Amino acid sequence: MTGTLWRWDGSGLVAAEEPESSPDVVDSWLEHDGYVGSWHLHRERFSASLPGLDVTDFLAAVRPVVPHQGQWFPRIEAHGDDLYLRVRPAPSLRTSTVLHVPSRPDARRSPRVKGPDLALLADLRSQAQALGADDAVLYSADGLVSEGANCALAWWEEGRLMVPAHPDQLPSVTVAATAAICGGLGRRPVTAEELMRHPVWAGSALHGWTIVTGWVMADGEHLAAVTGETPTTTSEMNTLLRWD
Repeated sequence: MTGTLWRWDGSGLVAAEEPESSPDVVDSWLEHDGYVGSWHLHRERFSASLPGLDVTDFLAAVRPVVPHQGQWFPRIEAHGDDLYLRVRPAPSLRTSTVLHVPSRPDARRSPRVKGPDLALLADLRSQAQALGADDAVLYSADGLVSEGANCALAWWEEGRLMVPAHPDQLPSVTVAATAAICGGLGRRPVTAEELMRHPVWAGSALHGWTIVTGWVMADGEHLAAVTGETPTTTSEMNTLLRWD
């Protein structure tokens, strides 16, 4: 894992060695020239995933350590009671996404917490990339989609932006911020086959909302995505998200 690592010592952040354990909880965000959209939502999600730990002072110390020039993709981590900040340069951002529909349903252990299943999700993304896709669709044994391995999913239906209704879903900062901007989003259960009949967006704190331009099926078949004019473009929505 690349980046400069800092550890919370109870009163401040100090330079740290790589921890021996995998993180229990993480959160990450895009920071550009000292600005980050919806920082309060990232704080709230991280805190809610650590109910027995007071992370208030740690979170207050995080932002001043991230450089205020350039584009960064910091990550906060909890390893048990130990708290870390990893300051990483942001990777290249994309404006479109190709999604892979894997042959097996979602195997996450803790789908509503960001952290315990990072290795599994990275594996799914690697498998998708090997087939020419960017990310993978997560769905349960009943065929209902929850989200992407590393993104939220949304689609346009009758002029309204919709998101999957599913119990095994990570609370998405991007979705929450978008819902606040739009005055709410539609929600209903959806299968991958249904999704493919609509214009679909993939969203994350790193890339913002991106248009889904293609699908790669479990057997490797490549399919074009449904496209068309939508009431709002991903570019317009991302501008609002960056400056909400």
